[in-house]
Amino acid sequence: MPELPEVETIKRELDQLIRNKKIKSVEINLAKQVKFTRAKFLRLVEGMKIKRVRRRAKVLIFDLSNNYHLLFHLKMTGQLIYRARGGKLSGGGHPIKHELGDLPNKYSHVIFNFSDGARLFFNDTRQFGWVKLVDDKEWVKFESEFGPEPLEISFKEFRELFGVRRTAIKPLLMDSKFIAGIGNIYAAEALWCAGILPTRGADKISDKELKKVYNCLVRILKLAVAKKGTSAENYVDALGRSGSMMPYLKVYGRAGMKCVKCKSELKSMKQGQRVTVYCTKCQK
Repeated sequence: MPELPEVETIKRELDQLIRNKKIKSVEINLAKQVKFTRAKFLRLVEGMKIKRVRRRAKVLIFDLSNNYHLLFHLKMTGQLIYRARGGKLSGGGHPIKHELGDLPNKYSHVIFNFSDGARLFFNDTRQFGWVKLVDDKEWVKFESEFGPEPLEISFKEFRELFGVRRTAIKPLLMDSKFIAGIGNIYAAEALWCAGILPTRGADKISDKELKKVYNCLVRILKLAVAKKGTSAENYVDALGRSGSMMPYLKVYGRAGMKCVKCKSELKSMKQGQRVTVYCTKCQK
């Protein structure tokens, strides 16, 4: 699943591609992908302009000119493909094994047609992704369900989040209600960088150690955004390019390999249905 850097990359590029475009019509080919009544969805979306594209946690938000908001979650296999009037394609998300020139295809569940002839295809092979439409009041409620953005808070604010929580540090970092947008990749990388075992209880970590976690997390996320994310499972940005963060990862996906710091073998374990890779010597 894409994390903060991958979704942020797509957000920035889609904002350039579709900001101020008018949605002429919408084709809904699979109703369950749209978490809204079809007739009302079409009435509220068609004819509206996209004022801007934003991100909250791992969700993309299109702000519409009528003060409604389109929310997209790509989940495991979602994809947004933009095709300009002249046929030029730009894609973001998980590549689907088909010829993009054949769009729309059987995976194109929702299609946005713009007044200038451009189109935006929401494709999803496994159908876990979704599109929602919310008004300003519903948006405030939806937005409040997430914790703070890690690149928008100070260390003091970060420290205050922990309180006396006894949860293991890695699952806590991956909890979107605790802090937004961090998944398996960047939680594992930040903890290796800070020298903290993923299983350590949050209440057993000193302020000095938490400062290391915070600094590592911020630095790694900023680097990942600059590198346009990690191309895990061939994830690509909104211009169809693979992210280049993978060579900078120290533990994620490297179980059984040597730690780049101490050369001991990296171990792996299951935490909350996800595989955690760590170093028994560098992380305590």
